[in-house]
Amino acid sequence: MKNITSKGIIESDTMISLFVLLFMIYLMFNSLNQIITEEKEKELNYLKSKALFFADSLIKNCNELEPEKGIAFYNPEKKRIEENVIDLSLAEKLNEKNFPEKLKQIRIESAGEKLIVVGEKKADCFEARRFVLIHQTGETGVVFVVSCN
Repeated sequence: MKNITSKGIIESDTMISLFVLLFMIYLMFNSLNQIITEEKEKELNYLKSKALFFADSLIKNCNELEPEKGIAFYNPEKKRIEENVIDLSLAEKLNEKNFPEKLKQIRIESAGEKLIVVGEKKADCFEARRFVLIHQTGETGVVFVVSCN
């Protein structure tokens, strides 16, 4: 009886040790996966904030020398910038080389037709959309700002 009991104890100790080892490996991979997921979420939130802040800045500011900093229409009669009203002549001067970090594309559409596309969309991107009024045509449009990794 003693030999069978000790042999059973040895086999069950080995099985328990193996089970504990496999469970610990599982926990390590699970925590590693969670860390990777959290980092991806942080990166996505960073891309979202970049695109949203840049889109807001783009349609609320006017800069004739550097249109990447603002394409809003400046009304000389009122002597002020009209927010959410864009000037297509400024938008045509946009240069992809002057985009801030992570910003990859600016696209302006009206009635489903692409008016201006500057830059190239890549993988792992977030696209912010802002509805605007186009000064030259008086139509509504959408400004798309795309930020990518």
